[in-house]
Amino acid sequence: MKLFTRSDMILIALLIAIMLLISYNAPYRSTEAEVYVQGKAYMKIDLSKDATYNIANHMIVEVLDGKIRAQESDCPEKLCVKQGWISSPEVPIVCLPNKILIKIIGKLSDEAMDAMTR
Repeated sequence: MKLFTRSDMILIALLIAIMLLISYNAPYRSTEAEVYVQGKAYMKIDLSKDATYNIANHMIVEVLDGKIRAQESDCPEKLCVKQGWISSPEVPIVCLPNKILIKIIGKLSDEAMDAMTR
């Protein structure tokens, strides 16, 4: 006896895709990123200013056009660098070997709908 049929799997995949599209398109106004090193707040980065930052001598972070990325890292597999640019609070940049977390602080923009009534 199968736990899930083929149509169940298709339905689950469609629901996950719809949820990802909705969360990806949420209108956020992101102005800052928080950097944590070993679980402690290390610094806040203003995303409105293009710049490069050195994080605890382990990572070089680049800010450009309101987005942020790990440009260089001394970790072995460089997954944080391969992740690329982020610009919304949904997905942080994580470097496990160096214990670095970079997350964008986001607030729903004024255009975002909180609720709809008739």
